[in-house]
Amino acid sequence: MFVGRETELAALAAAWARTPAAMLVVGEAGIGKSRLVAEFTTTVGALVAEGGADPGSTAYAPFVPVLRRLVREYGPELVPGGGRWGLARLLPELGEADEQPELGRARLFEEVLLLVERAAERRPLVLVLEDLHWADQASRDLLAFLLRNLMRPGILVVVTSREPLRLHGAQTLRVPPLRPEEVARMLGRSDVALIVARSEGNPLFVEALADAGTTTPASLRELLLAGAERLGRASLDVLRAAAVAGRRTPHEVLRAVAGLDDLALDEALRPIVRVRLLLVDGDGYVFRHTLIRDAVYDDLLPGERRRLHARCAEAWPDLAADHWHAAGDRPRAYAAARRARRWERVLELWEQVPAGERAGVLELAARDALHAGDAVRAEELASRALDETGDPLRAAHLLELRAGVRDLLGEESLNDLREAVRIAPREARLMGALAGTLHWNGQDDEARALAHQARALGDTRSLVTLAALIALEGDLDAASALFTEARAAASDDDTRLVAYASEADVLEAAGEHARAEEVARRGMAQARRVGMARSRGAHIAANLAEPLCSLGRWKEAREVVQTALALDPPPIHRAWLLLVLGTVAVCEGSLKEAAGIVGQARPLMRGRSRGYDSCLEPDLLEGRIALAEGDLERAALLADHALTAHDLTLSRRYAWPLLVVAAQAGRIRRAPDGISTIGRVQKAHRSTFEAECGGSWEPAVAAWRAVGQPYALGWALVRAAEQDPDRADGPLREAASIAARLGAEPLRREVEAAAAVIRVSLRPGHGLSSREREVLGLVAEGLSNRQIAERLFISARTSGVHVSNIIAKLGVASRVEAAAVARRTGLL
Repeated sequence: MFVGRETELAALAAAWARTPAAMLVVGEAGIGKSRLVAEFTTTVGALVAEGGADPGSTAYAPFVPVLRRLVREYGPELVPGGGRWGLARLLPELGEADEQPELGRARLFEEVLLLVERAAERRPLVLVLEDLHWADQASRDLLAFLLRNLMRPGILVVVTSREPLRLHGAQTLRVPPLRPEEVARMLGRSDVALIVARSEGNPLFVEALADAGTTTPASLRELLLAGAERLGRASLDVLRAAAVAGRRTPHEVLRAVAGLDDLALDEALRPIVRVRLLLVDGDGYVFRHTLIRDAVYDDLLPGERRRLHARCAEAWPDLAADHWHAAGDRPRAYAAARRARRWERVLELWEQVPAGERAGVLELAARDALHAGDAVRAEELASRALDETGDPLRAAHLLELRAGVRDLLGEESLNDLREAVRIAPREARLMGALAGTLHWNGQDDEARALAHQARALGDTRSLVTLAALIALEGDLDAASALFTEARAAASDDDTRLVAYASEADVLEAAGEHARAEEVARRGMAQARRVGMARSRGAHIAANLAEPLCSLGRWKEAREVVQTALALDPPPIHRAWLLLVLGTVAVCEGSLKEAAGIVGQARPLMRGRSRGYDSCLEPDLLEGRIALAEGDLERAALLADHALTAHDLTLSRRYAWPLLVVAAQAGRIRRAPDGISTIGRVQKAHRSTFEAECGGSWEPAVAAWRAVGQPYALGWALVRAAEQDPDRADGPLREAASIAARLGAEPLRREVEAAAAVIRVSLRPGHGLSSREREVLGLVAEGLSNRQIAERLFISARTSGVHVSNIIAKLGVASRVEAAAVARRTGLL
């Protein structure tokens, strides 16, 4: 079954479109070169003439089938003399060759060229020459001659080879392995992971392995090991050592395992490389295909394998655990895996781990999994470590570790931290971690008291919590000073990065978008320097994308988010990034994209990690989507959920925005008691809510202008214009300018709708003079040029000039369109 290869087929089609042309199709045995060419030739209305080379074939053998096909199709009369001077030497059916030694090869080449070009005059022609890596020199010379001299359109030469060839004017097309999904389509099944891994996407190998399980079919082994039977004893020994070492082996390791000096090793390797069982790869050697290595390895006796694996373990410390394990030496395998922090191998050898060390091993494994970004595995290992330990202090620190992991997974972490502090009440770091989580959950009084205690005991991260609490009180300068102190005093990179993330967050919440951007950029640079771009750096990326979104720099925000998402960050960081992306999509009018983003983000925020601010974000985004779609019923349901299922008094950032959604959906006319209003942004949201409930829009306009959020300002200007139509011109024109600058499609539509209702021109006067406006009004009444002239006491010619100028300035094609534009934009 032919699957995939769309790119390669397109490349061949492009070559066919620009004939005369040549294409060299390169790929390993079985990769599908011939199948690709055959599929292509079925799509072209051309005569296809095929030939190919074989090992040990005679001179010009690849061309004989091609020439015979052309002669049988069109007859020998296409070539002067019937081909008797040259072609008859290759095609006996042409008769006895007329020997002219002085012409010889040159005449043959000319006759082949003439035959090909004259055949192409009758019908477009595709010449296919297969397996040219086996071709003799004479055949290669003839091909080079043709490629240099073919001038006639309608001729495409397609050459296949296992290795690159130097062909004049030929474009090289490398055939890649099939992708896993293509292998699945080829076999008509989904369980193809093992086949993909063993075949490396080679279609021939895929078919051979489809029903073979973990074995390699004998017929395939013969193909893979072609050339091995000619190797000497020393070369075979080196090949077997390489197979035990792995797919790729450094030169130094192979020398040690083979037990040869450099000269002897080189002599043994040359025949192996010559038959392409091994390829030179930098400072080492790699098997041309995984299945070759498997075939060699399968031929080893059990004793040979164990001995060679033991040698590899001694020569290659990085992989010693694997080789000792394969050699059957479990104690040495465990010791090597422990040294290399190969925790999955350690867990396989669990019986080797002393009972008193098991909790510590699991804790180290959990921390390494967390650092690698596998939060799910880290939580599992931390929980296992808790079950193993009998040490209260270690249990407390394991609870802190698990709390941090659960935080990344979007799960509740407060209970673990409370239990950790109960077990170890004087541990400053645990107290600081609990204080930070209490703050995120809106329990500020307890958070403040605990943070001061932790600070007194020397905990640095508590400074971050205290700085965030000071920012809530409105003293941003004091908060920034404390964030700076926290970074300077921190003994670990994570605390420094948390300080950057928290400072950027509180600055953004306060409406200090430019300062938030600057802090976040410094934090991201630091995360990259210390190798934490995927974990804490993704957190800070969300803190950078937010102010960019607020400032209307949506393209930049998208780039920041996409770059961070490409690193596959932990779930909660991915969720925050997605929510910023969803907000941008709503502002731009990409509502289908925004809805998909909510669907991705919700499962990542499984609990109330990071408090109410985070768990309310999906509700807010979904409510805004519903309003943008005009689905007031769904918006009302979401608002009801937010008002009844959540305590909005605990949210510092999303309570007022959610109340705005509820007001727009008609579900609320008065704010619940106890909703805090901290900072300029929240004051602007509150002013918007009060205006939605019947108050004046002027305070909201002033608030958003002071905050510097253009998109929110644009909407407030539209509502202010609707509220005061007599003074709508300026606000609507400003809102139109904002919408155009941002690329905000929903705002643009809203502005134009309001302008049509209020009858406001969004382009002041369209450059019309007072007389032209007067004439336009009469045009709108349906008067002719003569009637307009009579009404205004001017000549009909002057009237016509005015009408022509009006049509040109409005950019319309007729009087009727001019009248329609005038009414729609408020010119009349």
